[in-house]
Amino acid sequence: MAGPTSLSVREISAAAKGSVAKVLEQQKAKFPKPDYHFGFFPPHWWLGIVIRNPDLDHVTLGEANKMAAELTRSIGGSVAAAKGGKSGAFLEDGGHLTIGFAPPEPVQMIVE
Repeated sequence: MAGPTSLSVREISAAAKGSVAKVLEQQKAKFPKPDYHFGFFPPHWWLGIVIRNPDLDHVTLGEANKMAAELTRSIGGSVAAAKGGKSGAFLEDGGHLTIGFAPPEPVQMIVE
């Protein structure tokens, strides 16, 4: 079994800027001006976009999962340690939509 992989916050943040912009641009009809944040979120250090109070009348869970898969592929293509993450989307109790992925295990997070 391989040892833990380091995931550079600086490296993944740089790769995510373009990936997030691309994914949101492709979905601008569904999220015209999203109020969102990108980052690492508990539980399980989920990496992704949190869209606050989305208009869910125009978005299906399947579409959100496709966005998550695209984000995962794009970031994984730029950051080797993130390749193979498990993508997904979920709706939080507060009405926020989280789209992203859990990095592959075992990952040792480092702060730069």
